Amino acid sequence: MDLRPRESSAVFFLLVIFTLSKFSEAQSICSATFASVIKENNAINAVVTTISAEDGVTARITSQVPEGLFSLDGYNLIAVTVLDYETFDEEKPHEVHVECTKVGSFSTTLTLRIIVDDVNDNPPAFAKSQYTLNVDELTKLETSVGLITATDPDKSDVLYYRLDSPEGEFGLLADFNASIVVKKLLDYDKVKKITMTLYAQDTQIGSTAEVSHTASTTIEVNIVDIDNRPPWFQPCTEIEFATSKVCLNSGYEGTVKLNEQETGPLSLKPGPVMAIDGDKGRNDAIGYTFLEKTEDPTFQINIDTGSITMLKPVGNAEPIVLTVMAYQKENADQLATTTVILKVVISSNHPPKFVNPSYEGFISEDAGVDSLVLESKTSNRPLRVQATDEDFTNGYNPDIKFEVVDGTDFSITPEGFILMAKTVSPGTVNLQMRVFDTNNDESSTASLAVEVTPGVPTTTPVTTIMTSSIITTDQTTNTQLTASTSTSRPGALTTLPPSTGGLQGRAGEYSAGEMAAVGASLAVLLVLCLIGIGVMARRIKGHNADWKKLSEASIFRSSLGGGSGGPKEGMQYSNDGFQHDEDSGSVNSKLAAHLENKLESGMRRGPPQENTTRSAAPVPHTSSTSPPPDTSSLADSETIDGEKEVKPILTKERRAEEGYKAVWFKTDIDPNTKEDVVIIPDTGEADGDQEEDEDSEDEDNLRTDMDSEDEEI
Repeated sequence: MDLRPRESSAVFFLLVIFTLSKFSEAQSICSATFASVIKENNAINAVVTTISAEDGVTARITSQVPEGLFSLDGYNLIAVTVLDYETFDEEKPHEVHVECTKVGSFSTTLTLRIIVDDVNDNPPAFAKSQYTLNVDELTKLETSVGLITATDPDKSDVLYYRLDSPEGEFGLLADFNASIVVKKLLDYDKVKKITMTLYAQDTQIGSTAEVSHTASTTIEVNIVDIDNRPPWFQPCTEIEFATSKVCLNSGYEGTVKLNEQETGPLSLKPGPVMAIDGDKGRNDAIGYTFLEKTEDPTFQINIDTGSITMLKPVGNAEPIVLTVMAYQKENADQLATTTVILKVVISSNHPPKFVNPSYEGFISEDAGVDSLVLESKTSNRPLRVQATDEDFTNGYNPDIKFEVVDGTDFSITPEGFILMAKTVSPGTVNLQMRVFDTNNDESSTASLAVEVTPGVPTTTPVTTIMTSSIITTDQTTNTQLTASTSTSRPGALTTLPPSTGGLQGRAGEYSAGEMAAVGASLAVLLVLCLIGIGVMARRIKGHNADWKKLSEASIFRSSLGGGSGGPKEGMQYSNDGFQHDEDSGSVNSKLAAHLENKLESGMRRGPPQENTTRSAAPVPHTSSTSPPPDTSSLADSETIDGEKEVKPILTKERRAEEGYKAVWFKTDIDPNTKEDVVIIPDTGEADGDQEEDEDSEDEDNLRTDMDSEDEEI
């Protein structure tokens, strides 16, 4: 058996054991932690780790990666520079190789790995100081329109965000997600640009921890006008409805002459046909066309400008209505329509013209709105502009109107008076006036210079003026001008010179007390006048009643007495039942008694002569204001009595009603007898206390007459 291979194996085994023993001895002379951690931003010579070694062991750094970072101070491994985590590669930690030696022992090499720990020592940062976003108007809510983030060199930090939007138009998806979303509906017409600020911090939003580092940036958001509106004809009135907006146009008007072709674009009101893009931020190109298509058109429209021109004369006097469509050239689906109404008129030879090529007026600055401009500073005569039309014989054209061209400080009434339209500062205002024929729009112009002076008002506001606005060339027309005034200043109305047609204005000032005194005086005078009229009416009524009663009684007496020859022969009749009634003291009762006694005395003496017979009827006393009795009626009755006898209606009853007239007798008589009848007139009782004096005077006069007659008898 060959033992040499075994001997070789034993020798190898012994060598291994010897080597392991020597390695174990070497390892034991020094040792250290396999990996050490040090925080960044360390102090110089800060101890990273300490090597454990036996006495007599010497340690030294043989190499390190990267170089120059560490050193040995005895058995302490120290950092000779400030370490920075941001420059540290976690996948390749720092390495330091240390060799330990000892006399009589194998040397030992240690590999130390150094890890740099991160510290929150850096603020977050945005890549730009300002960002710009373009956002379409009417974008749906919660739509993300951009993402802007910050970075933090401290890789372990988590960043949180906050957005400051002025009106809350935008917000963030989350505080840890800087995605910007729409929070309010955006309208380009209301807001075109929004400026916001975005903040970033390494501390959670809302936490109680102190915020260590922050950063901010500015965000400019441009609202983009989208193509969501059709063209708008101008001028128009904008109306909002929810999120939509429309602009209403009332159309256009103009005139063309019958059987005449206009050259150039037609003049229209309120202006030429024109449309703009309803999306003002886009201002897309607009095209024009007529909706009516005919084989032989009379009008044509410019596709780019909208100007309307004539291709041939109009032969029909009826109004013409054209429909115009405006559309976007890039998007024909956005379109709008309007109407153009053309009035066909018969041309005239002369346009209306102002009487003067220029006018000058004056007004006070504090005259007030709607005040009249005056002809001069020293008069209250209002300035009036007038025009004539030579197409009319007298120069009067009832279809003309006045207007101020390109001015709002003053206006002209249809009658040609100039009114202040708003408050104007002192100085001279130069205006251009236009007079035009409403039938054919022929016109002419004149200049107007209004000097606005400081101080007291030169006129008062007027609101309504009705008169003729045209003067005639061959005849003068007196026009009546009436003005109703309205002002905030107290004053009295005064009449202007006759040439203004009776225009009234205010002049002077009266207090409320003065006006009250005038009113009270007028009221007292009115009451006194009414009282006087009532007294006069009462007196006239009483005298008329007395005269009427006496006149009728005289006529009746004359007819019964045989006419002018005196009373007929016969008996005297009386009524004893009424001789001593309640009114025995009245003039009538006394008169009746006196006449009865006188007649009895005359019968005893014999019948009186026909020529000397006196009338038994008393002559009443009249005032100067009462009308005299109608003597012609008495004469007529006497004449008739000679031809025909009168048969009166007689009664034995006396009635007390006012105005009742009757003849009463003591006994019944035969109307056919020829006996004389004496009529005693009953004038009735006096009406009121004012007639008592007249009755007394009448009674005295009657007594005097009766005494005279008694003496004659």
